[in-house]
Amino acid sequence: MPAPAREALAGGGWQLVISDLMLPDGSAETLLVEGLARDAEAPPWVVFSAGLSDERHAAMVALGVSRTLRKPVSLVALLDTIAELLRGRPAASPRVMAEETVDPVQRHFGGDRALYESFRDGCISRFADDLRQGDAAQARADAASLRHVAHGLKAVLELIGQPALSGQARALEDAAAAWAPGNPWPAGWPALAEGLLSLGARRIA
Repeated sequence: MPAPAREALAGGGWQLVISDLMLPDGSAETLLVEGLARDAEAPPWVVFSAGLSDERHAAMVALGVSRTLRKPVSLVALLDTIAELLRGRPAASPRVMAEETVDPVQRHFGGDRALYESFRDGCISRFADDLRQGDAAQARADAASLRHVAHGLKAVLELIGQPALSGQARALEDAAAAWAPGNPWPAGWPALAEGLLSLGARRIA
């Protein structure tokens, strides 16, 4: 039985639950059958599974799961799912929302600062590739590629506690999607790139 998971969930305060279907000491389905995802106060649940049939997906949804993801899942797909579900969560109170706005550790990582810092540092190291792709798309006037870069950045920046830069990435994604030949080129990439550099990212020639 997944007793540690049950005890952790009983403490409350979670914004999102992400679980493999198979746990080291049992199955997440055991918790779901108990109704933990259907409770009125339950956070959204995301469940991974390598062998996710249509029937199993339907069963998970019936048990209250918000999203099912078939392994292996890309980082972009995972981050998009997390950002989408967290944006849909109502604030418990103005005080809590204010704390979450300034502290991504509490909002997205359950208070685990080491996990947050590891994730943030990994993201910043990968921003070099985003800068390379964004610069290339800008130079080629390739709106589709620029949109792809901005799409990936918006969720990552939100998760590491950079809502302003995330908003810039979202605006650039929308502008690139709407761009058509003959129209002014979307102006958001230079400012977004400077924001990434300010976080410690490096441009690699």
